[in-house]
Amino acid sequence: MRMKLKIILVFVLTAMFLSCKKEKTTPEKELNNVMSKINNKTSISYDLNYRIKYFENLDTTNLYVKTIIIKEKSDSLFGGYIWYSRKDSITDYIKYYDLNSFYIINNNRKEVIQYNPKIPIPYGFTNNFDGKLLKTYFLQGSSLKKLIQDSIYKSKVIDENGLLKLNIIYPDGDEVVNQVKEIFFDKTSNIVKQIIFKAELDNLQEYNEWNISNVNFDNYKAKDLELKFQTITKDYEFKDYQPPSKEANLPLAKGQKVIDFKGQYLSKNKSEFDLANFSNNIIILDFWYRTCPPCIKSIPQLNNIYKKYESKGVKLFGVNDIDTDSLSRALLIPFRQKEKINYPIVLTDKSISEKYKIVGYPTLYIINKDGEIEFSKLGYSENLEKEVDSILNKILK
Repeated sequence: MRMKLKIILVFVLTAMFLSCKKEKTTPEKELNNVMSKINNKTSISYDLNYRIKYFENLDTTNLYVKTIIIKEKSDSLFGGYIWYSRKDSITDYIKYYDLNSFYIINNNRKEVIQYNPKIPIPYGFTNNFDGKLLKTYFLQGSSLKKLIQDSIYKSKVIDENGLLKLNIIYPDGDEVVNQVKEIFFDKTSNIVKQIIFKAELDNLQEYNEWNISNVNFDNYKAKDLELKFQTITKDYEFKDYQPPSKEANLPLAKGQKVIDFKGQYLSKNKSEFDLANFSNNIIILDFWYRTCPPCIKSIPQLNNIYKKYESKGVKLFGVNDIDTDSLSRALLIPFRQKEKINYPIVLTDKSISEKYKIVGYPTLYIINKDGEIEFSKLGYSENLEKEVDSILNKILK
């Protein structure tokens, strides 16, 4: 009997000792566990409801995407096979990457454009909107870990309503501030359930929300995507991507005749602007918009140019075809005061930018008295004022 009691006592003491030694669970450790389990999965399929409100807009845009991703460690471009299907009132297409080629399947046109992924893909998943929607951290697990560990960012994990919330605070930029990303993990099903990103620019808020549903792991293999691709495109026309000529992506060239256009001055009475009224002047047109950081950086140099050459008959106009709705227009007035923009601002429609071959902002033109392009500049330059000085000193003689 005593022996039996001793055995029981040893068992109880051992159990108590082991329970005391058991490591305490924290939200950070739970998150590491969830991320580890996601990392061990070979494929994922899910539906995505993406919502975004841009800085300058009051309305929220909703998009719906279906995605299949299959990991492949040997792939250095994206890290695996990707099937990305987007269908809404605007478009109906599929982007498919099979490690060897990148395809855009246009279901409206029944057309497939094939790209060489080793050459920069203009409509791929890098630095574009669709790539942004794909960032749900199935292929980007290592980048998320680096983000958490980087001292530049402030991160914290909390348990919120049964979900693990990873809160990441980004450092303020020159213009965009209060950037916060919240990633919600379901620790029961080991999935990323929701991502929220918020930021502010000039007292305006942008809001992004990824809502992920119908998540399934390890249900697909590469051959399944190939079969889907063959089935959908069996009656489609296939084309190889042909890059546009270099000239197509450049502003109007020197010597080209400009096109007269009309618009409205940014003023209380909305007076009309007509480029033809300045045919006897040298004209500088700066195509820009309010939430464009490089455009904003150009303003001090443009102010200097305007001040130096106004008395010599040079006319400088900031041409804006983005901030034309009533809300954006109203916001331009305090923005102009804050940035101390001294030159006139002209609001136009998109057709003007198309005629002037605006492919990026800012774009600056100098027009001589013969109505021809004398100089063009795409993008921000620290030497813009010197470049303009050089041109104007020649043509003002």
